[in-house]
Amino acid sequence: MQLEVTEVTHYTDKLFRIKLERPRSYKFTAGEFVMIGMPDDKIKRAYSITSGPYDDYLEFYSIKVPNGPLTSKLKYIEPGKFLDIGEKPTGTLITANLELGGVLHLMATGTGIAPFISLLRDPETYDLFDHIKVCWTVPFAKDLRAYNDFLEECEVEYFPTVTREDFKNRGRITKFIEEGMWDNITPQTDKVMMCGSMPFNYDIKEILVNKGYTEATKRTPGNFAQEKAFVGT
Repeated sequence: MQLEVTEVTHYTDKLFRIKLERPRSYKFTAGEFVMIGMPDDKIKRAYSITSGPYDDYLEFYSIKVPNGPLTSKLKYIEPGKFLDIGEKPTGTLITANLELGGVLHLMATGTGIAPFISLLRDPETYDLFDHIKVCWTVPFAKDLRAYNDFLEECEVEYFPTVTREDFKNRGRITKFIEEGMWDNITPQTDKVMMCGSMPFNYDIKEILVNKGYTEATKRTPGNFAQEKAFVGT
């Protein structure tokens, strides 16, 4: 379906956010992604929805990929224009795929924060777990602009990290894990969702498997889940 763009916000020369109208009939679950593209263009990419399931708009967070077949055009989109939005949202980063209770850890790099913003905009997420921790790694502090204030105000324990300049928490999330951040987590008391680059997901998964964690699938709930569909170029 084609939906009208209502707002576009550019945060850096590489990051921007798009809001679109949302028909009342358009349903999705917090944490899902959908295929989007330009009208009359065959190129479609998977984008996590950042709006909550009860919001009256659809929102997406995107990186501008140099010479990207989609984002090289998408970055010029303006309010009043239209985008093709898939009608069948899907994805593994939904609470139904995860064993519930205890502490929920949301681990993200870059635009991988997107599905977690949707989850945190769904009031039900807070009812399903005793506590929520959000870890978000980006190259530069300015890359936190889109959702930093929102995360600071959420009822979560928020831990942003920056890798390429001085910051209160400098380094990749894995550095802090190696320094003891996860020494006491167990599959029984802590559940994990992760969304980021392939190397990041692989590193986190290896750590969890070594601690006895089981990966969630659409058929069988587990104590950690990762999204394997990434925003392309």
